[in-house]
Amino acid sequence: MPMEHTCEGRILALSLPADLDVAERAAATLHLHTLFFAYRPRGVRLHVSHGPASPASLSVLARVHRLCEGLGIPVTLTDLPWPPRTRPAAAALSQAPGSRPDRSTSR
Repeated sequence: MPMEHTCEGRILALSLPADLDVAERAAATLHLHTLFFAYRPRGVRLHVSHGPASPASLSVLARVHRLCEGLGIPVTLTDLPWPPRTRPAAAALSQAPGSRPDRSTSR
C-alpha cells in the first residue's frame, strides 16, 4: 500500500510518498476514504516525504485537503519524519510502570 497510517487519539497520521504513480494514486485514494470512515478523525496530520512531488502525489494531497475541508476536519501538512512504530498496546500495558503481572488461571 502506498500510504501508511496510524491513529494517535483522534488524530489520523498519514504518510504520503512524494513519488506516487497513477495506479498508486487510485489505491491511496481508496485507502484514504476507508480510513476516514473507519476512524472518523478530528484532525489529520499528513507526512509528505522529501523530494519533488509527482503529479499523482499532488493529486492525493489535494484530495486529502478537499475531504478534510468538506468534513470540517483540520489538516496539518508536515515533512517531519514518520513517527516510529509503537509497541502493541498489550505489550506496552504489561511493561508499564506499576502494572500488575498477568494472573490468569486455567481451570
